[in-house]
Amino acid sequence: MRLRNLVIAVTLVAVATVGSTKARSQAAPMVERHVMVAPEEITWQPIPPSWADGPPPPGYTLGHSEVAIIEGDPTKEGMPFVIRIRSTPGTQLPPHWHPIDENITVLSGVFCVGMGDRFDEHACRDMPAGSYIVMPKGMHHFAIAKGDVVQAHGVGPFKIHWVK
Repeated sequence: MRLRNLVIAVTLVAVATVGSTKARSQAAPMVERHVMVAPEEITWQPIPPSWADGPPPPGYTLGHSEVAIIEGDPTKEGMPFVIRIRSTPGTQLPPHWHPIDENITVLSGVFCVGMGDRFDEHACRDMPAGSYIVMPKGMHHFAIAKGDVVQAHGVGPFKIHWVK
């Protein structure tokens, strides 16, 4: 009887392990190589208009922003990605939200971030280089660039939805 229980237990553990491995492999692709990107290897480009649901609302100082895709594809469902965004000082990012959690690390400069449906430069918090910010999916937020470079990572698709 003990042998039979042991065989059943081992079989259940094996089935559970195979099932969880299969589920994990379907959930998100595993990186099977390591990635090293030196600063001089980064390619900056305009932020693709397709990443937003139309142009930003009028009345903001948009400045100039660029993106560098460091790893992955931010537009693909279930694909992990890492991007960097740099903006000229004074660039205002109007209130918006994302359908995914957005994880941000301030690499240089200062990134001023606020929450809510209305842009208020006095209600944002200065986040200097080294700061980490998490914006849960659906959270309305806005920002002012102060000569910063930020790195964002998450699991796609990355999309900007303007608060209207």
